[in-house]
Amino acid sequence: MGIHFGITQIVSSFALLMIRWYGQGMDTYYNCSILLIGISGMLTVIPVLYLYRRDRAARVTGGLVAVPGTGRGNAGNYLLLLLMGAAMAQFGNLIVAFIQLFLQSTAYQDSFSKITEGKNLPEMIYWIGIVAPVAEEAVFRWLIYLRLRDYFRVPVSVILSALLFGIYHGNVVQFIYATLLGCLFAYFMEMTGSLYASVLLHIGANVWSLVYSELGLWLLQTSAIGVLTGINFLLLAVLFAGGRYFTRLGKMRNARWI
Repeated sequence: MGIHFGITQIVSSFALLMIRWYGQGMDTYYNCSILLIGISGMLTVIPVLYLYRRDRAARVTGGLVAVPGTGRGNAGNYLLLLLMGAAMAQFGNLIVAFIQLFLQSTAYQDSFSKITEGKNLPEMIYWIGIVAPVAEEAVFRWLIYLRLRDYFRVPVSVILSALLFGIYHGNVVQFIYATLLGCLFAYFMEMTGSLYASVLLHIGANVWSLVYSELGLWLLQTSAIGVLTGINFLLLAVLFAGGRYFTRLGKMRNARWI
């Protein structure tokens, strides 16, 4: 977490310095924020991958994990994980909306609007939907969760890593959302024995959140309530079926791969 936070602070500070040097305001910073998120993410992955490889070599030597490695799956499993990530985001965002009503807080929504305002969807999908999840999963699941698992039982490691993931997001609303999803990401990474699982879940969640912000508004404007209801039931079915499927796969494995 320290690596990602440190790199993010360095990139953000440099950007703010340049913006002030050229006499620009905070609007310019918000306009560049998605690009800054992406740059920070790409810079973070490099040292984290090195640390993960070193950690895994030590685990193999110590007999903590079996040799197969990342536990590569098939295309059907990858698609299912993406859809499960979308379902997690859908119902996670419903919880967030309720919490925002209860707390009467719009700080997260206002900040997100400033970051995404005026940006095109493909750009946001690339930086927020793909690059950021890869970086965050490399830090919080591949590094932090697996290091915690070296010393604690899986449930404790799942919860601790998810709490750190929630704290990293910096506000109460996102803390709750990120902690809940962080638990699910770590759990299914453990069940699948694949590093790719948490990344695909996270990508599915972020991309769906971006797409649904436009799709959901359009469906509401066209009074397509039935379609919205159908989407929710479909995602719920995917989450339930996928959860059972991957949990069963996890119970069938006798050795850790990651």
